[in-house]
Amino acid sequence: MAPPHPAPSHRRGAAVRQAVLEATTELLAAEGLAGARVADIAARAGVHETSVYRRWGTRNALILEALSDRLDAELPRPDTGSIREDLTAFFTDLAAFLATPTGRALARITLVQPDDTRFEELLQQFRAARLDRAGEVIHRGIDRGELPRETDAELLLEALTGSLHFRVLERNQPADRDYVRRLVDLLLAGVRSTTPPAERA
Repeated sequence: MAPPHPAPSHRRGAAVRQAVLEATTELLAAEGLAGARVADIAARAGVHETSVYRRWGTRNALILEALSDRLDAELPRPDTGSIREDLTAFFTDLAAFLATPTGRALARITLVQPDDTRFEELLQQFRAARLDRAGEVIHRGIDRGELPRETDAELLLEALTGSLHFRVLERNQPADRDYVRRLVDLLLAGVRSTTPPAERA
């Protein structure tokens, strides 16, 4: 009978990183955040546990990087030519991801109090990268004249993301495309209502 996991190998560099990140997200999906132990991740990836700690330092840092990679793959940046459609598509995908075991794990780990400098730096990089990624959609809308020039992109993103987190993670309610579209319409109307009359003319 074949062993359940490959024996530790001597793979290096990108191959090790990819194997470990894939093993991490697989265990998160199967066992949840508490069940994704470094020893089990290393065994599933076919690498030595010491190699994992040498590269990532802590379990939380490894999990955050694995989930960041997964999130980037799950959330392409739409460019339909319409801010309404772009935001609806992006946040519908985000809501779907948050409802998955890996999405819930990501939401929980980003609320963890950093236990070391490296993890704190990774959290800051993660938050900044996510903000920049989603912010591109809003800045394109501003450039096209669909939103006021003074639109606070960060505030708009916080309102959209916070609403989805509350609905999906706190209330355990679905957030389908229709719900996201209504939320986007509500917030865009609020943004546009703050435009000075001279600019709306």
